[in-house]
Amino acid sequence: MSNLFGHKKIPSSPGVYFFRGPNNKALYIGKASNLKNRLASYRKLIHLQGLTLQVDKSRIIKMLETATDLDWQETGSEVEALILESQLIKKHRPAFNIMLRDDKQYFYVGITQEEFPRIFLTHQPTKNVSSIKYPVLRSKIHNTKYKIQSQNFIGPFTEGASLKSTLKLLRKIFPFCTCKQKHHRYCLNYHIGNCLGFCCLKEAKFTPEQKTAYQKNIQAVKNILNGKKTSVFKDLEKEMNQTAQKHDFDKAIELRNKLAQLKRVFENAKVIKELASRSKVLEELRKVLNLPTVPLRIEGYDISNIQGQFATGSMIVFSNGYPDKNEYRRFKIRTVSPDQGGDVAMLKEILTRRFNHSEWQFPDLILIDGGKGQLSTALSVIPKDIAIIALTKDNKHKGSHIFSNNQKTAVPLFDLPLTVKNLILQIDSEAHRFAIFYYRKLHRRTI
Repeated sequence: MSNLFGHKKIPSSPGVYFFRGPNNKALYIGKASNLKNRLASYRKLIHLQGLTLQVDKSRIIKMLETATDLDWQETGSEVEALILESQLIKKHRPAFNIMLRDDKQYFYVGITQEEFPRIFLTHQPTKNVSSIKYPVLRSKIHNTKYKIQSQNFIGPFTEGASLKSTLKLLRKIFPFCTCKQKHHRYCLNYHIGNCLGFCCLKEAKFTPEQKTAYQKNIQAVKNILNGKKTSVFKDLEKEMNQTAQKHDFDKAIELRNKLAQLKRVFENAKVIKELASRSKVLEELRKVLNLPTVPLRIEGYDISNIQGQFATGSMIVFSNGYPDKNEYRRFKIRTVSPDQGGDVAMLKEILTRRFNHSEWQFPDLILIDGGKGQLSTALSVIPKDIAIIALTKDNKHKGSHIFSNNQKTAVPLFDLPLTVKNLILQIDSEAHRFAIFYYRKLHRRTI
């Protein structure tokens, strides 16, 4: 076993590794964002021989004792490593991937059979439909009534966080439906760009072209999860060129941007780890503030003025927990004078103007700077199904509190988990920075 690693130079790139036994048979297959670091952990286990180990580590030691060779395959990103690992485990069924004998430990991506297929996660693709996790990235929903068959499942996938983050990325590029049931109005996912809208309406009106576009999105997600990313790239490039030749340049630009987004997913080896980490923070924020959904789009607002002069308002946006500067908006206060209610009246003006833009994606959560007065004002303007929090703070934040339309009493900021507190302060600080930037720009024009 000590010669298993030998003097092999293991790369630091993401990829899949194989421990092989007699007759070159795969004993264990795993993935890593950094092959060198991951395999170094196995090297350390060699020195634990003879010690009392936990069951899982003793299994690994036994695998290392049985293995006669170590090999790996580099990938361009952790996304590709996740998909390749799934394919290889399904193909070779290695003996020491013992979780494979208990399907509850693996994730599968399911695709429903209906006019507009929906995508969901499950641990048991053929045994118990009620175990489905639906919609993707949300909590379990039991007794789901879907027509599903085994061939509509892709997997197994060993790591749920990476898989969910991958689907979240793909959904931004290829929107698909996850609504539990049909409804009369457009869903929130439509407003944030995750859904084409017509696919989950009770009285859906759509063109043949729209239906084809939805089916293409589903097929693209299936192909990528099945390791056929090259064919997806080629299809997008072909469609983009054909559209440009027909002088439909808006559609060609849309396809070009979609292609660029997809390439970034596979080129960035760190994106999955970062998104998985931030997704946990957003889920924690949802629980702490008792929000109805995970706040994938958060809008922060702030007012900047000195005695009413050059008054401005800012709207900043965090998408998936990160600043989305393309979505930032700024407002020059038009209707409120210094003696007409101050910051509260100005906040009402910019929120009213913002929600007059129905073409802008609606947020899951709004953060405003202020207390009960600002919260009441915001509640009088924005749609009732959007969550709001108001942050009132002192200079050192030690007396800071959060007021929310979902909670009866204020929550001390420092009672929140550190990651949640830091995210809230980051959003508030960014809204303030952006408001000050615009205020100074207007002020300099008069000097």
